[in-house]
Amino acid sequence: MKEFNQIKTRNELADFLNIPRKQLSYVLYVKGINNLYNSFKIRKKNGGFREINAPLEELKGIQRRLQEVLYKKIGNKWINRNISHGFERNRSIITNAIVHRNKRIVLNIDLENFFESIHFGRVRGFFNKNKNFLLPIEVATVIAQITCYEGRLPQGAPSSPIISNLICEILDYRLLKIAKKYKVDYTRYADDLTFSTNDKNFLFLQREFYEEISQELIRTGFKINEKKNRLQLRDSRQVVTGLVVNKKINVNRIYYKETRAMAYQLYKQGSFKINDEPATINQLEGRFAFINQLTWHNNLVDGITANFNNFTSREQQYQRFLFYKYFFANSKPVIVTEGKTDVRYLKSALKSLYKDYPKLIVKHKDGSFEFKIHFLKKTKRLSYFLGIYKDGGNALNNIY
Repeated sequence: MKEFNQIKTRNELADFLNIPRKQLSYVLYVKGINNLYNSFKIRKKNGGFREINAPLEELKGIQRRLQEVLYKKIGNKWINRNISHGFERNRSIITNAIVHRNKRIVLNIDLENFFESIHFGRVRGFFNKNKNFLLPIEVATVIAQITCYEGRLPQGAPSSPIISNLICEILDYRLLKIAKKYKVDYTRYADDLTFSTNDKNFLFLQREFYEEISQELIRTGFKINEKKNRLQLRDSRQVVTGLVVNKKINVNRIYYKETRAMAYQLYKQGSFKINDEPATINQLEGRFAFINQLTWHNNLVDGITANFNNFTSREQQYQRFLFYKYFFANSKPVIVTEGKTDVRYLKSALKSLYKDYPKLIVKHKDGSFEFKIHFLKKTKRLSYFLGIYKDGGNALNNIY
């Protein structure tokens, strides 16, 4: 099979992406790329709106396939993952924030219209001229056509994050070089640039530093959103990609209190809202899981081995939520078994006796079965928070 940088024609690109040649031609030249997007706006935290241009499924499938082969090609080998933390596997806002924990000075710089700043010509030029690709202009043009909407990288396409990180690789190294000159640490999470230092002399050099950073960004086609710049000193609350980094990595206290209040409302009324909109129990679990991820990280840093007897108040809140989710809010009766194989045997028995137990199982006309009960899946999370281990009968005692 060809390597990615050995592709010479549009048809070879279609073959490499495992897409029918006619389908690629149809999408490009009959349907037209700009006709294959659904545009809408979502509300931002600051009260404004963010425009999302989401590709329709026939184009999204091609973009996803391109995204997969790009990740496979780079294998995270030549994007510096110590700098770029957005849209990277095993990287997150947490790994981004850790770099800037407990620093004297933290400077946040936001890029204006990040994806839209990466236009058709930049995408085509990158794949045509970058030493890791060097694709023929025909192939580079098709890639730009596939991934751009109205001549820009759209926010909402699955291919935009990986392409933006590839194109920003050179920028990251140049900004890192400037940062090192001023004894500053640097990371980027998409359009959010963060610089931090313990050097008290930086305050006297910040204007010069900012000017160098600004000029480099302009040189590479980006513009700073001046309204969102923040210089944060140690004696104030320092925030990096939404996380407080003064001493430990943590969520904003308001975020935690709101999450706890949502859970309380759920327990009392059976429903709750996020931003005045009806929300789901899975959304609430996402918030609790995120808070717990930070708690786990801080326990690891502090060398704390947590268990039922020394859970923090935040872990206790998550424990209570999980108990509610699995044993109160469940839509079906829950069966907790002793061993791992018990579920398999019970399901097999019910399938063979489905006529005798219609309240437990139903067989559909197509031969598939639908269980009217739920078998509890024993996960690491449930073993940690509720003492429900994969084997043994102690689970029921701990639940009780």
